[in-house]
Amino acid sequence: MTRTIGRKPKCLILTPFDAVGSRIYNASIRALENLHIEVIRIDHVTFGSNIRTAVLRAIDVADLIIADITRQNPNVMYEVGYAHALRKRTVLLISQETSRLPTDLLGHIYLTYDPSNLRSLSEQIVREADRFIKQSGSVQ
Repeated sequence: MTRTIGRKPKCLILTPFDAVGSRIYNASIRALENLHIEVIRIDHVTFGSNIRTAVLRAIDVADLIIADITRQNPNVMYEVGYAHALRKRTVLLISQETSRLPTDLLGHIYLTYDPSNLRSLSEQIVREADRFIKQSGSVQ
């Protein structure tokens, strides 16, 4: 990964746009707050009215992608596929209530979480994001 020295790493969080997705999205943002990682907020992106274009551009500029694939939402799965095609570092989130990771995603980094304990999910995200920062040489 090519990075500009002194630039904060950027992280994009992909979840469905609904109440459950918002809980995961907000827990992920809270986890990244103190890690010197810039969170790309799709809900704040103003690339025009086309959300698909905004999301793809956000994936293009992100250094790290966090994606909740629990419900295998078609949009999130498409976005994860695009991120993988670009060889972006991707951390998948999956609820412990889900039976298993889709076969095509086996072997990728994933975190299992308890939907009733998002504090634990936040702690896992902090550990994984910290590992990413150290591996990419992005320590501020």
